Amino acid sequence: MFYLIGIGLKPKHITLEAISAIKDCNEVYLEKYTSQYVEGENAKLEEIIGKKVVLINREEVEVDFENKIKECKEKNIALLIFGNALTATTHIQLLIDAKEAGIDYKVIPGISVTNTIAESGLDEYKFGRTVTICYHLPNFEPESFYDQILANQKLGLHTLCLLDIKKDQANEMMMNANEAIAILEKIKAKRNDENNFEYLALVGMTNSNQKIVFGKEKINKCKEVNEIFPQSLIVLGKANEKEMEAIKLYE
Repeated sequence: MFYLIGIGLKPKHITLEAISAIKDCNEVYLEKYTSQYVEGENAKLEEIIGKKVVLINREEVEVDFENKIKECKEKNIALLIFGNALTATTHIQLLIDAKEAGIDYKVIPGISVTNTIAESGLDEYKFGRTVTICYHLPNFEPESFYDQILANQKLGLHTLCLLDIKKDQANEMMMNANEAIAILEKIKAKRNDENNFEYLALVGMTNSNQKIVFGKEKINKCKEVNEIFPQSLIVLGKANEKEMEAIKLYE
């Protein structure tokens, strides 16, 4: 059996179902490139599940793990994912590989940042398509996420923006809310776009020191904006009276 398991945003988020499945596994892997714990260490996870966890990188998941899945005909193997196993990732390909190889699999969900957005005071039903804001690097300055934000805005919908994470041998960077806003504002200026965005930064949600901060053009009201990760950003759509009342708590 192959298990694809979301482990949440900190060690205490792992579910009883996930712990039970992991205890039945011969091998347990944790992919380390899509995110990280907002609070707590991997060692605490190992203490909770009673198993040693092997960290693996992007190539080991996307290229090499297909062979590992084939071994699940003879043993149980789990791949652990920070947050929810199938939220904004390419892990669905692993399930396709398992299906094609005739391997039984089970997906166990976990808590992700998408489960925390309502704490901002915004109505969950008024969010449009989620986007990922990518770093602008030499010869790579994508803008498709900006177009999707505008599409959501036309419908009066809020946009949850996941922020770029780069973890490989050459780089280890996690985008903060201010960096994301700077990229959006740069694109806006380049296009002479007259939209005036309003932002809510979700800083280290579920961390004991989490922050939700409201602002325009830059979030500069708390030092934690540059210290607690992962972070996300909400671009407001058309907020109703009750939403605005809640947002004022974060000004």
